[in-house]
Amino acid sequence: MTTYDSAPYPSKCYRYSAPESLSAIAILFGMVPPELRNSQILEIGCASGGNVIPLAARYPDSGFLGVDLSKNQIDRARKTATALGLENLDLEEISILDIDLKGRKFDYIIAHGFYSWVASDVQERLLEICGENLSHNGIAYISYNTLPGWNAVKTIRDMMRYHGKNFDDLDEKVFEARRMLNFVSENIKTASDPYKKTLENEIKMLQELDDNYLLHDHLEAVNEPSYFYEFMDKAGKYGLTYLAEADLPSMYLGNQTDAVADILSQINDTVRQEQYVDFISNRRFRMTLLAKEGVSLNRTLSPESVAGLRLIANYGLEQPIQAETEKSIEALDLVGMARQDQKATMTGRIACVCYLQMVKAAPVPQTLDEIVELAFPILEDVPKDFIRTELNATVLQFIFSGVLSITTAPPCFTKEIADKPEVFKTAQIIAQNEARLPNMRHETVGGLTDDQRFFMQYVNGENTKKQIVDALRAHVKSGKFTVSMDGTQIKPNTDELKEYLSKYVETQLALFGANALLTKKK
Repeated sequence: MTTYDSAPYPSKCYRYSAPESLSAIAILFGMVPPELRNSQILEIGCASGGNVIPLAARYPDSGFLGVDLSKNQIDRARKTATALGLENLDLEEISILDIDLKGRKFDYIIAHGFYSWVASDVQERLLEICGENLSHNGIAYISYNTLPGWNAVKTIRDMMRYHGKNFDDLDEKVFEARRMLNFVSENIKTASDPYKKTLENEIKMLQELDDNYLLHDHLEAVNEPSYFYEFMDKAGKYGLTYLAEADLPSMYLGNQTDAVADILSQINDTVRQEQYVDFISNRRFRMTLLAKEGVSLNRTLSPESVAGLRLIANYGLEQPIQAETEKSIEALDLVGMARQDQKATMTGRIACVCYLQMVKAAPVPQTLDEIVELAFPILEDVPKDFIRTELNATVLQFIFSGVLSITTAPPCFTKEIADKPEVFKTAQIIAQNEARLPNMRHETVGGLTDDQRFFMQYVNGENTKKQIVDALRAHVKSGKFTVSMDGTQIKPNTDELKEYLSKYVETQLALFGANALLTKKK
C-alpha cells in the first residue's frame, strides 16, 4: 500500500492540462493538433479521476485511459465513472514500469504532479511513453518542481522530514511538521538576515495549505526538482521537443525588466532562453508542453496566430462601469477574477470597449469575430475592419500578460438560465460528497455550502424553477433544508418562505452560470 492509498491526494481538475487549452497553445505556435472531439487521451497518475473524469464526460466521442499505482484511488475513480455511465474511460491500477500500451497512440498525454515525486527510472519511463505513444501532432503535458526556486524550499522540506522521521502515523507526521514550522517561525522573529525572509515567506504559504498537500508535496520520500534544461535534455533522448509552457505569461519576456528582455531576446534557443528566465525569476514549478521532434513550430507570432481561437477574460472590472459611459471609456482598472491581488490597467477606447464585451460574456469564450460584432454597436462611429485591426494589435499582449486565456473548445455551457436548467452532471455527482467541483471550463469551483450542494441535485434538466422551489419548500417542511433571513429561521408554509426561495433559486442559478456549471442545451 502506498501513501496515496492511506492518505489520498486531493484529486481535482487542472485547467492548464485541459486538451482545449493545450491544443490552443499548439495552434498559437503553428501546430495542427488533433481534433478534440475524436481524440485519444492518457493521464498518468490519475489518482481518483478528478482530472480525467470531467474530460471524459465532456468529450464522449474521445477515448480516455487513466492509470495510477493506488488501488484505493482507482477504485474511487471507477465508482464515480460508473455513476456517470462513462463508457469511453478505462482506469487501470498499475505502475507505468509494468504497463504495456501495445503501440497505442495518444493525442494528449497528461502527467500532473507526477514527475518530481517518482524515482528516476519512473521519470525515464514517463518520457519514454511520451516519445513512443504520442501521436504525430500530439501534445504531452508534464508538471514538475524546478530549480533554482526549490533550493530554498528544500531546506524547509528537509527540516520537516528530519523531525517527522520519529513518527510513523501519517496524521502525526503532518501535525509534527506543522509544529516544526511554528517552532521555526517563532524563533526567527528577531532575526534580520535574508534567510529569515525566505523562511517566513515559505512558512506562511505552507501554513495556509491543507494537510494532504503538505504530506504529498513536502513529506514524501521522493521529491526531486530539476533544472529546466536537465528536463529537456532527458526529453530529447526520447524524440521530444519543447512546445511551450501551459502558463503562457511565464514565457513572455515583456514580463521581465527592459534590460533583461533586451538581452534574452538575442538568444535564439528557446530552451536556453527559458532557463535564463528561471535563473532570474527563481522559478520553482513548470507545466511544460512537449511535442514530437521534427514537428513544425512557428515562434514568430502574429495576430493571424490567434485566428480561430476563442478568448476568455481572466480579469474583471475593479469598479462597475455606467452603461451610458461605456461607449466613451478610455481606461479600465482590472482585477483578477480568480485572484483579487492581481491588478491590471487597460487603455484605449477600442481595446476597452472590446474587453468589456469579453467581461460581460465571461466565462463563455469568444472568437475575435464575435468580439468585434459585440463591440460594433457600441463603437458605432468606428468601422468593423478598424475595430478588428486595433484588436489584432493588442490581443497577443493580452494573452501573454495573462489578461486573456485561449481555448479551442466551443462553449458547452451557458450563463442563460433555461426553462429546465441543468448543472454539469459530473459536478452533481461529485457534489454529493465534496464541496470542490469541476466545471465545464475544466476549473475547480470551491467553497460550495451544504445547501448549495443540496439544491444542485434538483438542477438536473428535468425541473422548472417553480418545481425546484416547490421541492425545496417540501424539504423545509420536513426539516431536511433550513433557510434563515437576518439570522432568523423562516417558518414553513409562509408566503415569506416562497418569496425567499424564489429569489434563492434565481441567485444560485446565476452563480452556477457565472461559474460555468450550467449545461448549454443542444
